[in-house]
Amino acid sequence: MRIFFIFLFLFFSDYSFATENEAVSNNSKISLLSEKNRVQKGDEFIIGLKFELNPGWHTYWINPGDSGLPMEINWTLPEGLEIKNIMWPSPEIAALDPLISYGYYDELILPILIKANDSYKEEGRFSARLNFLVCKDVCIPEEAEIFGNLFEFSNEDILRSQKLINIWMEKVPKGFQDRISAKISDGTFQLNWKSESAAKEVYFYPEQEGLISYNAKQFYKFTNKESTLTVDRPDRNKVNYDNISGILEISDGTEKKYFVLNSSVEKASFINADKTLEPTLILIVLMAFVGGLILNFMPCVFPVIALKVLSFIKESGEKGAWKHGIAFTFGVEVTMMILFFATFTAQNLGQSVGWGWQLQSSAVSSFLALLFFVIGLVLFFRIEFGANFTKLGNFGIASKGYTNSVLLGLLTVIVATPCAGPYMGVAIGWGLVQPPLISMLVFIFLGFGVAFPTLLLSLVPSAMDVLPKPGRWMDIFNRFMSIPMFLTSLWLAWVAFNQTGMESLSILLLSFFVLLACVIVIKYIGRKSIISLASIIIFLNLILVVSFFPDSKPNNQKNISLGEKWSSERVMELRVQKKNILVNFTADWCLTCKVNERVITNSEEFKKMVKNEDIHYLVGDWTTNNPEITEQLAYYKRAGVPLYLYWRAGSDEVKILPAILTKGILYDHLDIESY
Repeated sequence: MRIFFIFLFLFFSDYSFATENEAVSNNSKISLLSEKNRVQKGDEFIIGLKFELNPGWHTYWINPGDSGLPMEINWTLPEGLEIKNIMWPSPEIAALDPLISYGYYDELILPILIKANDSYKEEGRFSARLNFLVCKDVCIPEEAEIFGNLFEFSNEDILRSQKLINIWMEKVPKGFQDRISAKISDGTFQLNWKSESAAKEVYFYPEQEGLISYNAKQFYKFTNKESTLTVDRPDRNKVNYDNISGILEISDGTEKKYFVLNSSVEKASFINADKTLEPTLILIVLMAFVGGLILNFMPCVFPVIALKVLSFIKESGEKGAWKHGIAFTFGVEVTMMILFFATFTAQNLGQSVGWGWQLQSSAVSSFLALLFFVIGLVLFFRIEFGANFTKLGNFGIASKGYTNSVLLGLLTVIVATPCAGPYMGVAIGWGLVQPPLISMLVFIFLGFGVAFPTLLLSLVPSAMDVLPKPGRWMDIFNRFMSIPMFLTSLWLAWVAFNQTGMESLSILLLSFFVLLACVIVIKYIGRKSIISLASIIIFLNLILVVSFFPDSKPNNQKNISLGEKWSSERVMELRVQKKNILVNFTADWCLTCKVNERVITNSEEFKKMVKNEDIHYLVGDWTTNNPEITEQLAYYKRAGVPLYLYWRAGSDEVKILPAILTKGILYDHLDIESY
């Protein structure tokens, strides 16, 4: 971004027309102010650079924030005059979500302290060359040179200058009287100071780039006469500092005061970031557990869990069910830890990841498609494999296969991914940005919630009594449960097709035929040698197909039937134009997304609403890896899709819609009447 602005300066600078004590360009006017028109040796006095910008335009502070460039001033002064200090007023926030910049709108007076030392020879002429950026709908670099002569200021000019300079000197931060301490870790920056009473609002403007994440929420807390300000640090390019400086803005509700900060920094491996406006750890852990419980009844997970229940029914007269329950729980938690460590490793390598990233791989979606197809065939044909590694297709059904119970736990977590987003988006999103140990707790309790009903059923003998007795109905139920297995397999094959194209679909169809043939041979021939050979072919088919499967196309956003493809640049363009904007982040492997699209966003009623209400509908496809979309999800504290964002025309405030949409929910959040 900064390189782009520098390019603008070099090739497209707007040069100004200069007269004595004044310079004028297309978008700004710069005037010289002075509180003196006679200067003697030893004097210290203030001059001011007054910037008058066209209405709605802004320029930038020392640290411009996420975008922009700081102002550069090159002085040519008479011998004996020196610049002692440029007293920057406290800036304003220039927000164009998700970017946050620091600057000044419409007008700026920059007070500058000058001293005349012993070599000064009463010369009043000087000049200053300025390079600065002004922005509104577009950004335009400007270059101006202003020529001044202190001796030519009239008494009226001096009085006017003094009045204007004094007004802006009130915005120049004063020294902070109380002792302030700063702490810094990889993820958090924190300020602490003593105070007699709580402030209404507090905001910190850092001078150092990379010290804080500019668009992160700044959390203020007052306890026992101690104030604390906590803010997240950027995910990438983190810089450690020995000393920091900046401006602290403190408001009591009626008046804002500004204080300049200069402090050494204490390095910390972890900072207790008490973010009072964020969910507490206990609440998040509870949400993770309850969300895991709910997942047992979701279409992604229920068919797999039903297999485990069938095994308990089969074992109702035995005492070993609890071992299967513990093995299943172990498989769930181990898989959760694998996902946690994979996510943690990816984040530390500078990659943006979210919940569901594993299904962005065509190898994973194709493997699961084949695996669910095998399980469906086993259920439909009622096949019992032998007691060897070829039990792969008989997950959870064999009475003594504790390994199968562990593997079923693994499978449960993987297939739960598409369903977890709507219920676990806040908890998982919060967990992914926390320190490792806290993130691990979120993953552990999510897994415990998934495994808890099965574990409880296995550990409490009386609970087994509520299950029906084994009988012929189990054969019918098995065949019935094969239907969702086949449907899930076809859905995953469709996902793989969208990720890679026709080549992947051809490979999967051929593999389906091979698997069907092997299962028929096992069912109707039944000789041990044939069964072993067919089982080996099944196993090799699963491995080889995945090994040679085409890679997913990164950053691939497929063509959409309604609206236009999402991009951050397009959103910013539409917001500048003050348009209504509705963004839908979705993925083919997200079942909730597909349900919402079929019921709501692909309906004729929705199309009519978008047209009549002049809503620009943008769709971001996260089916394959797209770092830009991942970063957007992280910014809005969501772990996965679906995510719906709405900006009303002319408003900087974004509305985050619920993950599960109904017509009523959609119309309420968009503040429009039903169609």
